[in-house]
Amino acid sequence: MKSPAQVPAGTSDPPPPPKPPAPAESRPLSLFVPEEDPHQRVRDTVDAILSDGFMAFLSILLIPIILLPFFVTLSKPLLSFVDGCDLVIVLFFVVEYGAKLYLAKDRRAHFRSPWHLVDLAIVLLSVSSYLPLVGLNTKGSLALLVRLVRLPRAFALAGRTAGSRIQTTEAPAEPKSAEPPAVIRQVDPDLTTRHENLSWDDLARRLRDNRQEWIDLHHLGPEGVARLAGLLGVPEPHFQNRFVDEIYPHVVFAKDLSFVFVQSGEVRYPERAGRFLTVDRTGVVVICAGPKLLTASAHGEDLFDEVLERAHGRLAEGSFVVAALYGILESMLNDYRRICAEIELEVGRIATVPKPRLPRDFLERMYALNQETARVGSNLLHYRQMIGSLDARRIALDGFDARAEEDFGELRDQAQFLEETADDLTDRIKSLIDLYINQEAFETNRILKILAVITSLAVIPAVVSGILGQNILGQPFDAQLWQIVAGMGLAMAFALYCFIKMGWLRA
Repeated sequence: MKSPAQVPAGTSDPPPPPKPPAPAESRPLSLFVPEEDPHQRVRDTVDAILSDGFMAFLSILLIPIILLPFFVTLSKPLLSFVDGCDLVIVLFFVVEYGAKLYLAKDRRAHFRSPWHLVDLAIVLLSVSSYLPLVGLNTKGSLALLVRLVRLPRAFALAGRTAGSRIQTTEAPAEPKSAEPPAVIRQVDPDLTTRHENLSWDDLARRLRDNRQEWIDLHHLGPEGVARLAGLLGVPEPHFQNRFVDEIYPHVVFAKDLSFVFVQSGEVRYPERAGRFLTVDRTGVVVICAGPKLLTASAHGEDLFDEVLERAHGRLAEGSFVVAALYGILESMLNDYRRICAEIELEVGRIATVPKPRLPRDFLERMYALNQETARVGSNLLHYRQMIGSLDARRIALDGFDARAEEDFGELRDQAQFLEETADDLTDRIKSLIDLYINQEAFETNRILKILAVITSLAVIPAVVSGILGQNILGQPFDAQLWQIVAGMGLAMAFALYCFIKMGWLRA
């Protein structure tokens, strides 16, 4: 559950002096991620525009353009138009091959591909017919041969299109690996006696006695959930429908059992472009059954070591199962505290990054960060309400006395503080989003002002030219060219002076 960026709490050291701007690799991880392929976006755009289907269409279109002049006598204007179309299509071939070769992730593999070698040969022969130094820009038989060589490109591109579709056909899904067997273990109230790898029969026997103990089950799949529901006498749909990682913290009562649904989580930073910061949540169900405390998780969530260490200090003060439950809830609350600390650190870093260095998808990333932070705040709200239900002594757990109620009240206060912290982070993220939008609007408005100034200045010579075109100044005025130019210059200078005074050209 440890995370890469953790803010130490309770330190009294003075703040460090300001540091110079951090390099790209140490900027906020939620925004700046390494790009494995910097040409990916441009390549996708080029592939979408100059697709194999489009180039095959041009190749087929080239067939009548090449053959028509040799079978039909065309007029000179029409022949020039046909030759122009031929040249444009050839240029498309050259641009397509050069752009895709330059933007290829592996240029050597792209160049050595059989289809692309065919492309290169046809492109070179096509271009050679337009080079005067080669001497093939004639209507002789050799020129006809060179022009006809371009015809196989239609079939080559059609074959490449079909081949690419075959290669991109989704492979059959691999069979899912069998889920690991459920792991059942138990610890006695002395915190030292443990029993690992218990069987389902051992679990059934232990549930029938009245000894205090904590039983942990993890890697619990659908089959394990069904068996556990049967041992507890709880309807499987009622139990399994709530056995998910994404559910919010709450308490459910069934018969004489109390199901406490809690979450553990950690921040997952994006590893490559196109991914956003997320909070990875792991659901845990704490089942309170009188002297028994059971924890169930579909993952390999190991709660024993951390929780038992916390329970050592509280064991002498009350019930073992109450101390264990407190340790579990405190451990989950610490996970939320780490999440809030990391997000707060990220928000502080983002606020110091100059706008030109922000990624192009800044708004999308900040929106995703805001959604995750808001969800953390919502979970903390439900967490606090859940602890309120525990304080009401509605849970089926031995030894829940006034001291336990006071301890859980402290947890509720901590959850409320973290909830307020998450709400404050949400407001700060919204402020950064508003600042970015306002900066974009200001820059757009500035560009529009500059365009308005240029347009206004251009109106003056346009109006004067229109007047001169009507020959209005020819009679009775006798104006020379330098006078007209000087007048337009003075008018434009005055208009520019007015715009400067209005602040439209202010940096």
